Amino acid sequence: MTITVVFTGPAGSGKTTLVFSYSKWVEENLNIRVATVNLDPGAEDIPYKPVFDIRNFFTLKDIMKKYGLGPNGAFIKASDLIAESINIIMNNEPFINIDKYDIVLIDTPGQMEIFMLRPASNVLFEKLKKISKPIIVFVLDGTAMENVVDALTLWFINVLIHVKTGIYVIPVINKADLMDRIEFAKILIENPESLLNISSDTLRGLINDIFKELVEISIKTKGPLRTVFVSATKGFNIDALHGIIHEAFCACGDLT
Repeated sequence: MTITVVFTGPAGSGKTTLVFSYSKWVEENLNIRVATVNLDPGAEDIPYKPVFDIRNFFTLKDIMKKYGLGPNGAFIKASDLIAESINIIMNNEPFINIDKYDIVLIDTPGQMEIFMLRPASNVLFEKLKKISKPIIVFVLDGTAMENVVDALTLWFINVLIHVKTGIYVIPVINKADLMDRIEFAKILIENPESLLNISSDTLRGLINDIFKELVEISIKTKGPLRTVFVSATKGFNIDALHGIIHEAFCACGDLT
């Protein structure tokens, strides 16, 4: 069955560039059929050529003008419109003939929380589950994970997406070439138990009061996969991204 990989992440994390880099790597290195999908109506320019582009139906500027909304209100309306139009979307390529493809990469709206944490994402994933094997790649900005509090904050967004969707989530650290420190990201994903050794003297306020509980949740939600550091702009370690997606679906057949 076809695998659908849904890319999401905070604004500016580089998910659109990563969709491009990954799709290009797959096309150049593997003998598998790949399709890209753009579900971001606010995208101005995208580096890949999507098989399906939501902007052919509506754009953020169209919605702002038609409904008299600002950017955030227009993103909320766009999420609702995606949910309302889901049957139309699924009657287009690549979804209508999804068996033609081995893997479909879906780029989601840049305002992640407005889409992923609203009902629209539920509607999308329910449809994807019926025709494919969906997985989520949560793209984290590595330059925003250089202290333990910031790393924990981003990690819990990852956990909430897993809870909200019920879909397996792979955390991927982007902008690795710009990171000064990688230890907090790596420890959080692979060995959160060691965070309990951090001195409380380095923590202040509420985080000091609930730090142990947050780490315990991180331990409970730790997945079996290793940390993957990539650079979407430089095409660094894209093979590792493919490897971890393949590991997540190892029971579904070979993706090589």
